[in-house]
Amino acid sequence: MKSLHKVIDIIEFIAASGRAGIREISDHTGFPPPTAHRIVATLVQRRYLEQDPATKGYTLSLKFLEIGSIVQHRFDLARFARPHLELLVAETKESASLVVRDRDEAVYLDHVQDDHMLQLFTRVGARVPLYATGVGKVLLAGMSDEDLSLYLRRVARSKYTSKTITDEDALRGNLTQSRRRGYAVDNEEREEGIRCVAAPVHHHDGSVAAVISVSGAAIRIPPERLEELGRIVRYRALAVSRALGFNPEIKSNTGGASWQR
Repeated sequence: MKSLHKVIDIIEFIAASGRAGIREISDHTGFPPPTAHRIVATLVQRRYLEQDPATKGYTLSLKFLEIGSIVQHRFDLARFARPHLELLVAETKESASLVVRDRDEAVYLDHVQDDHMLQLFTRVGARVPLYATGVGKVLLAGMSDEDLSLYLRRVARSKYTSKTITDEDALRGNLTQSRRRGYAVDNEEREEGIRCVAAPVHHHDGSVAAVISVSGAAIRIPPERLEELGRIVRYRALAVSRALGFNPEIKSNTGGASWQR
């Protein structure tokens, strides 16, 4: 952990200075020049720092702008989606969420609670597996076949309930069905007594940017209600997609799987 603190100290010093050489970094941080040089060399190799050929000083690279734009996009996404989450709660009387993918998990970016006061795992910041949730299955269904195959080989699939789908063929079939109807369903697969209906939010290029969902007690969301909720969630997800510049009339060329729109 000490090494990590050293890396962060150097990055923050260069960010504040604009440009700094090894001697300046060493004097400010107290790290011996060989230590400072070793850390800086690694950051240059990983493209987080750049060296000015004339002054030999180091500056932050555009890699930080790239990362910052991803974070900014998520905040913009939440801002665009929030009114639609609130409308979903009003229209369905169930809780609504906005979810994004982070590696092999789905992360809740925003959540609007209904009036039922049912405590779900769908809180902001919560992480859930992709294969066992409606929101996660939307993200899986948006992957290319190659990426999906890599995920299935990489991730161990445990049963959370008796209805969790762990078999690869059964899961692939479920994802195909989700794409065809335009929404995915969590049928008490992550938590007993809870159902979820989720639909994709698309980037301007057609790839899946995020997921919007409604969740609630299975007694209030019986199987015969799934199609109705799917239609409502798809409509709201499409509205957010349009705010992000998505045009459903233009075919996606991202290499990901196509969704019914």
